[in-house]
Amino acid sequence: MSQAGAPAVRRADLALILLVTLAWGLNYPVMKSVVAGYPPITFRGLTFLLALIVIGLYGLYRKDRFRVPPQERAQVFRIGLFNMLFWHLGLILSLTLLNSGRAAIVGYSMPIWALLTSVLIYKQKMTLRAGAGIVLALCATYLLTIDEIGKLTGQPLGMALILWAAICWGIGNAMVKHSSLTVSNVVLNFWSLALACVICLSVAAAVESAQWRWPNALEWLGIIYNGVIALALGYVAWFTVARRLSAVSSGLSIMLVPMVAVIGGAIWLNESVTKTDLLALAFILAAMATVMLPARPPKPATTTQD
Repeated sequence: MSQAGAPAVRRADLALILLVTLAWGLNYPVMKSVVAGYPPITFRGLTFLLALIVIGLYGLYRKDRFRVPPQERAQVFRIGLFNMLFWHLGLILSLTLLNSGRAAIVGYSMPIWALLTSVLIYKQKMTLRAGAGIVLALCATYLLTIDEIGKLTGQPLGMALILWAAICWGIGNAMVKHSSLTVSNVVLNFWSLALACVICLSVAAAVESAQWRWPNALEWLGIIYNGVIALALGYVAWFTVARRLSAVSSGLSIMLVPMVAVIGGAIWLNESVTKTDLLALAFILAAMATVMLPARPPKPATTTQD
């Protein structure tokens, strides 16, 4: 144990943190490269299906019980809608309009919206740090939105989609935090994926069936990477880290994801990184730090002897 009482960070933990950071960060340019030529909702439905299969097999290996108690099914349904379907659907649609770095920056304002949801719905106390985090996140979103509106080729709709997705992700995470679920994280993710998969593939059949075709080799690689590595392995690794380590250790891994996405998009897709992007990234990182990293405990009062 560390001096603060938190579990020590092992090499295996560092490996999981690295896996989550790279898997989720690089996933933004991967998704962007695929949806540039492949129907986005169909792509998302296929990745849900792959992740569902992997998570299901993992749950069977763990001998998890997939039955959800009747009193918890409404909670699982709501969490699945916000945390899986709305987040991932809004994200993939935004990537058809925005570059991957900008989508990641706004997407990772999620902790701010989770905190705000906890304050407004679950009556969590609003602190000065929480207020500062909300202001910083709004500054980042405002900078990028104004920049998109000011460009002749700007896509403010893309900004609206990713902001809506991030808010939904935040609401879903607040639901998880304040839920009374007895099912494991694996089972929760399995049923969330099942719900999102059925709805997403149904929507794709209704609006994209005329565009359906067999993916090419690179598109298949993107689908497999997204479904198996980013969604299935990434979520399992993240929950393992988040449950074992302190908020500082697990939070820092999440904070690095938008940085990896911006760098990955610049190198792989030749996306331009402007001063506005860098300033917005700095605002988001500062916002995440204010709400995810715990405040220092007060120093013990010193006593003087007469």
